[in-house]
This record gives sequence, structure tokens and C-alpha cells, in this order.
Amino acid sequence: AERLRRLRSHGLERRAERFVDAALSRDDRGRPHVWSYELGEPGFNYRATDLQCALGLSQLAKLDRFIAIRRRLVARYDRGLAALAPAVRPLGRQPGGDPAWHLYVALIDFAGLGRTRDQVMADLRRQGIGSQVHYIPVHRQPYYRERYGPLSLPGAERYYARCLSLPLFAGMSEADVDRAVGALAAALGLGGR
Repeated sequence: AERLRRLRSHGLERRAERFVDAALSRDDRGRPHVWSYELGEPGFNYRATDLQCALGLSQLAKLDRFIAIRRRLVARYDRGLAALAPAVRPLGRQPGGDPAWHLYVALIDFAGLGRTRDQVMADLRRQGIGSQVHYIPVHRQPYYRERYGPLSLPGAERYYARCLSLPLFAGMSEADVDRAVGALAAALGLGGR
């Protein structure tokens, strides 16, 4: 029954008390991270209902408009976060890439600012701004660690130590972006910049 519950969630476990590696779920004081999950085994969900397919087709007609809106919002984020450099910088584009901007990831020097990611996320949440961590490096997940052993992937670890995803969706306004940037600056103690 427990395996079926895990597979129902595509192999993800969010209950910290069931984690194989408790370090993934808690901060250095032993408090649970709100964003943690553990992949005990891969799960798959390739099923789409007829209704989901119809909705997907209708959304494809709006795709170019949605991407244009997201690009405008990303440019606004980039300008806003420039004032918080070098402590904060956007993940940005990869050479040769043309992203649709599913996520907006900021890279933040939490340690240099004397703040933890958990503290910043809690401050943002109090200000009505959602944030998330995308993603926990896959080599840290028990499923992969058990199969491939411990791996040294310093680039993935550097990214993970600094990443924080900020709100980005086609229904946002530029004022919403400005509010998110201001809330982040305040949460990081950079409000005077």
C-alpha cells in the first residue's frame, strides 16, 4: 500500500518523517524545509484526459502571446534585480537558448547576506509573495544515490545553494514584478538599494 501511495505521487515523498535522508528535509537547526521532497523511486504519469487535451490545444493558440508576456516580465525582473547585484543575479539565458520562461530563477548569495533560504522564503510568504526551489539536485535523491553512489557535482551544488524561483505567470503585471523585487530586497536586507 505504501508503494502505491508513492507511485500515486510519481515517486515523490513530501512527508519529512518518511525521508530516507533526513538532511534533505531539515535546515541546520533541524526545522523542516517547506519545499523539500525526496525521490525514492521514479514514477510516471503520461496520461492525459480528453478534457486536458482539449484545454492544451486551446492554450497552444495563446502560446506566442503568453511567451511575449513572460519575456516582458523577465526583462522587468532583470532590471529590478540589477539593483541588488552582486548579491542577487538572474539565472539568465544559456547561449543559444530561447526559453519560454516557465520559471524565473534568481541566484542569491544567502551566506554572504547572512540569511538562509528558509528565512527569505518565510519573509516573502509573509509579504504575500510565493517562492520555490527548482530543483533539488537529482544526485542527492535516494533513488539515484543508491544506484550510482555519492557523486561530486559541484556545479549542481553551487546552483542549488543559491537558487530561488520567484513568481512568473502570464497573468502578472509589471507592478506585481516590482512588488516581488521589493519584497525580495526587504527579505534580504537590501531595501535601501
